[in-house]
Amino acid sequence: MNRLEEYDALLQELESPVTQLEHTLERAEKRRSRKNYVWKHLLGVAAAFTLFVLLVNFSVPVAYACAQIPVLRELAEAVTFSSSLTDAVKNEYVQPMNLMKTDRKVSVKVEYLIVDQKQVNVFYRLYSDVYEDINAEPRVLSADGSSPPPCTYGSNDWHVPNGELRSINIDFVEENVPESLRLKLRIRNNSVSAGEDPTANIEEDMFYPQAPLDEEYIAEFDFLLEFDPQFTAAGKEIMVNQTVELERQKLTIKNVEIYPTHMRVNVVDDRKNTAILKRLDFYIETDYGMKFEAVSEGVTATGFDEDGSLESFRAESSWFYDADKLKVVITGAEWLKKDMEKIYINLETGETEALPEGVTFYSAEKLKSGWILKLKAVRRKENHFHQILTHKFYDAEGTEYEIRSRGCYDADEEAGADGVSYMIEEVPLANFHDSEVWVAPNYSHEWIAENPVVVVIR
Repeated sequence: MNRLEEYDALLQELESPVTQLEHTLERAEKRRSRKNYVWKHLLGVAAAFTLFVLLVNFSVPVAYACAQIPVLRELAEAVTFSSSLTDAVKNEYVQPMNLMKTDRKVSVKVEYLIVDQKQVNVFYRLYSDVYEDINAEPRVLSADGSSPPPCTYGSNDWHVPNGELRSINIDFVEENVPESLRLKLRIRNNSVSAGEDPTANIEEDMFYPQAPLDEEYIAEFDFLLEFDPQFTAAGKEIMVNQTVELERQKLTIKNVEIYPTHMRVNVVDDRKNTAILKRLDFYIETDYGMKFEAVSEGVTATGFDEDGSLESFRAESSWFYDADKLKVVITGAEWLKKDMEKIYINLETGETEALPEGVTFYSAEKLKSGWILKLKAVRRKENHFHQILTHKFYDAEGTEYEIRSRGCYDADEEAGADGVSYMIEEVPLANFHDSEVWVAPNYSHEWIAENPVVVVIR
């Protein structure tokens, strides 16, 4: 009996409710793997978003029962907390799927969906008795497979052990979730063969990351996901249209959308502002003091303007709670000054224009494939890397180039007495051989409100 058969047999044993269990699911501690180095290939829309984490996708009694069985205990503990998705599970706002397919030496089981008018969360597992380290590269298409729908998506699939829960977050912005979507998964083997040097072609890979060829995939799957209309209809809008001033920049909160999986705070900035809004620090509070924090994993914000300003920010949802009044409490923001959209750097001498707050030039190395630029930045929080530069850079004539990969790692220096620690962002400038470059930063500075700015929305 393989692992998939063992898993199915255990689920059958758990079909009867356990009478001694409580009716709420305790939140388990979030498991984070601490890595000293993160390398990203930027190969599509989904790569731009932070990977999000998991929640137990069983009914509450089954989740408790699983905790008592060694084989499944880890699944019951592997909850991450989107509090909105946790609330959805508690309130049985879950669509079971039970779709299973096998291709060559890999099996996939799509188990549950958590869906509303604007977002789809897919929970699935990969199984293989042959491959130890596999991941799925998702592609979301219209139901007939003809074209991608207007959405962004990302997954937590990287280095999740075989048989454990994986998830995909699909986020729609202007359009609603359709009646159905097609999810394609291409499975790739990440295991290093005996005697193989994983760093053999690291320079070439840094400069020229390529999507894997079709023949490199060990299995492929195609699922049609059909959504229950009672879930895709869930959503409501509250008009606000209130203008606030944040660090001498004007911002209008246009409306707030409330869905079972998240809330959206939609804003419009004043065209006379001297800085572009890149992040909004806020929470939403009820009339009885309950807080719904900004989403920190998955799709956290989206934007539409060419200048890169963000216009829709995600928060955990109040959907399952009775709240007569809601207010947005703004505690800070991140800005990009409009005169810092491009910054000059001399790669040979290290001379630069003003860099973002807390960032300094670290080094630049010229190789046959281009330059490797490294910037040093103050860490924003422990075990956290943030992105300093966008994916664009320019030469003296204004020709635009693209950054196709980047790496982040701990700086060698120990934290000082004040507790400040640093990170390094490493950016390959492929096919670029000039000594002068203009880079595009993601931000110029952070702002923290001395007194929170409060906007009553209902």
